[in-house]
Amino acid sequence: MAVATLRGRPYYEIIRALKQMEVQYDSIAPADATRSEAKVVITTRDEAGLVTGRKAVMLDTELAKYPAVAKAKILKTVAGAAADDSLTVGIDPGSRIGISILYLHEEIASIVESSPADAVEQISAVLASVSSRKKVVKIGDGNMRMALSMAWAIKKKFHDVEVQIVDERGTSRPQNTGVNRRGLRDRSSARAIAFRTGRAFTLSSLEVRRRN
Repeated sequence: MAVATLRGRPYYEIIRALKQMEVQYDSIAPADATRSEAKVVITTRDEAGLVTGRKAVMLDTELAKYPAVAKAKILKTVAGAAADDSLTVGIDPGSRIGISILYLHEEIASIVESSPADAVEQISAVLASVSSRKKVVKIGDGNMRMALSMAWAIKKKFHDVEVQIVDERGTSRPQNTGVNRRGLRDRSSARAIAFRTGRAFTLSSLEVRRRN
């Protein structure tokens, strides 16, 4: 991974995003990027033309709104086409919605959203943009109404994505442990949900539930 820009503000924004992703990088001049051994080069749109050869070029703007998508693209480029690129999203619904996104056997994002709409937007961006042979979304059943609503929104938009409703008992840490600062408890629960197997959700199954 190489950061290739001579512009101060974009460079600062790029390295800040990479540090949050815990991705290692080298800083080089755009003119030196072609000779670099880095498989992925991040630069600005105006400087991208200076990066020649068979390099995977990523623009700084790609890191901004959905960092998980950018990190997935970086990992995929480094890992190669033969790697197991399964994508799993774990969701802990509630007043704070924890989200854990696993790709190439690594957690690429651990976030908390305050509304189902914002959570679905984040997850939809990942499902739409990340290349994967298998995509699974697992939603905890602690708040069943919210879980079904989010499952329906995701399944309706992504018919090929497998959606599961997961028994989340035992995934949450005790309330008095002090780990819920900055949503740590919600993110931890989402991560645990991502590793569990749940019941398959379909749009038809929701219609049956509503009639009953």
